[in-house]
Amino acid sequence: MSGLSGAVLLVTPEIERSSAVHAIELPRLLELERNLAFTFSVLSVVEQAPGELDYGAPDRLLGQPEGTLKRFKQQPVLTPQDRSVAAREQCQRRIRSISRNIYAADPTITIDVQTRYAPASSPIDSDLVLRLRPPHAGQRRPNRCGLEDLALSLDALPDLVASSGAKHVRFSGGAHLSVAYALGAALPTTAIGTVDVIDAAGQKWALSGNPPVPTGLQQLLEIDSISSATTGKGALMVYLDLLPAPSSSAVEALLLSNPESFVGGYHICACSTGNLNPDEAAVLTGEVSQVIRALAEKHRTREVHLLLRCPWGIALLVGRALNTLHVQLYEWEDGPDDKGNAVEPRYLPSLVVRSGSGGGAIEQVLLPARPAT
Repeated sequence: MSGLSGAVLLVTPEIERSSAVHAIELPRLLELERNLAFTFSVLSVVEQAPGELDYGAPDRLLGQPEGTLKRFKQQPVLTPQDRSVAAREQCQRRIRSISRNIYAADPTITIDVQTRYAPASSPIDSDLVLRLRPPHAGQRRPNRCGLEDLALSLDALPDLVASSGAKHVRFSGGAHLSVAYALGAALPTTAIGTVDVIDAAGQKWALSGNPPVPTGLQQLLEIDSISSATTGKGALMVYLDLLPAPSSSAVEALLLSNPESFVGGYHICACSTGNLNPDEAAVLTGEVSQVIRALAEKHRTREVHLLLRCPWGIALLVGRALNTLHVQLYEWEDGPDDKGNAVEPRYLPSLVVRSGSGGGAIEQVLLPARPAT
């Protein structure tokens, strides 16, 4: 436990029967808590009346002298909103304790993200760690409950960055593309200067300030219309497809199944073959944002349905650059449908994101929930 930066003691009626908490974990946590850099929170679901915590429960249930745990601030975690508030406060205390170190490092704040795998205890050299509930077995899409947790808490990210004094944010790890876009939207180019993403291969995708505006003919992208079947007056659909071996069948199927929902649909892909060059991330982000804005202007809409097939670093940087558009994001799914039936691979609505409008960047979670079994 010597590598811990903080801990949460979750008090439930069942904790009374845990010999490990009594004999091993709590004594060590109380010892670590003496270090001001260690963030320790006491969260509880034990009430003495509806809506009123039983502040004596932690000491009573864990056999501690009266006042041992009662002296700490205790917070309820009975609702998702309660859990969000508790997480924010833990993060704020963490940032306060390390802000001097962050300021001395460029100043850069590092954030490790993972949305695809179950959280595990492992050494992570980052200032903040973001973990969402992993996908359900057999599914690629994010966990809807994890997205709902993120929607409640994402508006805290700009404040945490500002409190740290950082001028540079560095992400690492991995994320579903709609989540990556939302993280970028929470830190638009108008809010902080430099954001970069270190991917699993150690490559850096960076954007400093506003993305460069391409001049003359498009250099990195090709744009093809895939909207011949659309006749509606709704949103613009954009398929940003920047990985090798372009594929658009699932996107075309989505357009054909909802012809009245879109004013047009476009397939944007890279001119070059093979993998993208991370050194071109800023230029690519600038061109992508300019093309999407121009297409939205052409169709006189601010509503964009965005389907992403690209490195998660590009998804995050594009999210930083489209802060004036109202964007509905999708996730790829090739598993069975929500009734367990085998179906064709498809794109599912995931999030509605708009930054710079007050509150969090995530306006709505759309992803279907896994049915109860």
